[in-house]
Amino acid sequence: MANNLIGQDRNTEAARGKSIHQTRPQNVQFEELPLDVLYSIISKLPPKEYARTSVLSSRWRCMWSECPRLTFDAAKICNGVRDDLHQHTDEFIHKVNAVLQKHQGMVVETLEIRIDFVDSLIHYLDNWIDFAVSSRTKNLTLDLKPLKFPGRNDHYMFPFKLLDDGSVRRLQHMQLSFVFLKLPSQFSGFPNLRKLYLQVVQASRKDLEHILSHCCKLEWLRIDRCNLNDELTVDGLLPHLLYLYVEHCKLTRIKFHAVNLATFRYDGEFIPIDLNHSSKLQNAYFRLNEAVSQKVLKGLPNVQCLTLRIGWQHLEKQWLWDNPLKFHHLRHLQLFMFSHFEHVDKILLYLISFLRATPFIEKLEVHYSGFALWLADVGPHRQDFGQCKYLYLKDMWITGFKAARGQLEFLLHVVENAPALEAITVDTKQRHSMDFSPYTDRGPPFEEARRIAKASLSTTSLPQNARLRVI
Repeated sequence: MANNLIGQDRNTEAARGKSIHQTRPQNVQFEELPLDVLYSIISKLPPKEYARTSVLSSRWRCMWSECPRLTFDAAKICNGVRDDLHQHTDEFIHKVNAVLQKHQGMVVETLEIRIDFVDSLIHYLDNWIDFAVSSRTKNLTLDLKPLKFPGRNDHYMFPFKLLDDGSVRRLQHMQLSFVFLKLPSQFSGFPNLRKLYLQVVQASRKDLEHILSHCCKLEWLRIDRCNLNDELTVDGLLPHLLYLYVEHCKLTRIKFHAVNLATFRYDGEFIPIDLNHSSKLQNAYFRLNEAVSQKVLKGLPNVQCLTLRIGWQHLEKQWLWDNPLKFHHLRHLQLFMFSHFEHVDKILLYLISFLRATPFIEKLEVHYSGFALWLADVGPHRQDFGQCKYLYLKDMWITGFKAARGQLEFLLHVVENAPALEAITVDTKQRHSMDFSPYTDRGPPFEEARRIAKASLSTTSLPQNARLRVI
C-alpha cells in the first residue's frame, strides 16, 4: 500500500509538472497587455510624450486619444499669447468637446481645464464637470484664473448640484482657481480627497471651514489669495495633513487641528497662527512684511526648523528678552533680514532676543541684505547683548556680511558663547537676494570686509574643533 501511495505521489507530481509546463504562457508582447494596464502606463506620461506613443504600433495609433488623463491648456492648444486668449475661447471649446466626445463612456481618471474665465464658458464648464462625474474622475483641475484677475468678482460658480455621492467619494486631487464655492445644504465634504489647491476662490468663512473640516484624509493643502477678511478656524480633525501653505490671504487668524503636520508655509501680513496640536511639525516658513511677534510664534511650540523672511523692520526691540516663551524643539533657525541703516540696532537685538528663546538650537543661518551697511559704524556693542550661552550650537552661517560694527559684534558674541561650534562661515556675498550696490565703478569692499572679519576672529578664542571660513 505504501508503494501505491508513493506511486500516486509521483504520478501527481508528474501531472503537476506537465500541467504547469503546458499552461505556461508564451512571451507577451508589450502591445498585447490588457487595455487597463496600457492606459495606466501611458497615463503616467506627460501629454506630449504619450501623444508620441502613436508611432509605436497600429494599435497605439489612437490609444493616446483614449488615455484616461486629459489635460486642456488653452495657451498651448490655441498657441495664443496669454493676453489674447479670450479671442480663442470658441476654438478651445470646440477642441475640448471633440476630445471628450471620443471619451464618452470611458473612465477618465484625470481631467484638467486651464483657461482664462469668461461668462461664455459657464455652460460648457458645467458640461465638462458633468462629464467628469460620469467618467469617474479622481483628479480634477479647474484653473480659470484670468491673467488680470484683481478687482474681478465674476468667479465661476462651482456646480455642486452635478456631483453625486459616488463622484464626491472618488475625488482624490482637486485644484480650483477663480471659482465661487457655495455649499448646498447637507454637503458632507470630500471624504477621500488627499490634495487640495484653492486659488483666488471666493467663499464664506462658514463654507470654507466646513469643506476643510470634512476632508478627513487630506494630506496636502494650499490656499492662495482666498480672502475671507475673517479668521479661518478648522476645528475638524485632519490627522493625515502633512503639508499646509497659506499665501497672501486676507485673514485675521489661522487655526488648524493637524496633529501630524510636518511642513507649514505662510506668506502675508502678520496674523496670529495656532498650530499647537501639530506636535510633529518639522519645518515652518514665514515670509512677512513686518516683524514676527510672539503672537505668531507661540502657536508653533513644536517646530524643529524655522525660516523667517522679514521685509520691513517694524520690530519689537526686545519682544522675547524676559518672556517665558521657549522653543525647546527648535534645532535650525534661518533668518533673512533686510537691514536699513537706521534699524541695525533693533534688528540685532531682535535676533539676540530670539536666540534666547531657542536653548537647544544647533544650526543658525543669518542672511543680511542692505548695501548701506558696508563698513558702517552702526549697530549695538557686545555688552548690549547681555549674557547668553548657546551650548548646543554647532554650525553658524552668515551671508551678506558687510563688516558693519553691529554685524561684527554679533558674530563675536555668538562665537564667544557657543563652546560646541564646529563650523563658522562668514560670507560677504549676498546669496539669497539682490544687493543694489552704489559701488558702480570699483565694486563693494569685499576684501576689506573679509580682512576685518579674520582680524577680529583671530583675537577671539575659537572653540577647539571649530572650522572657520571667511569668503
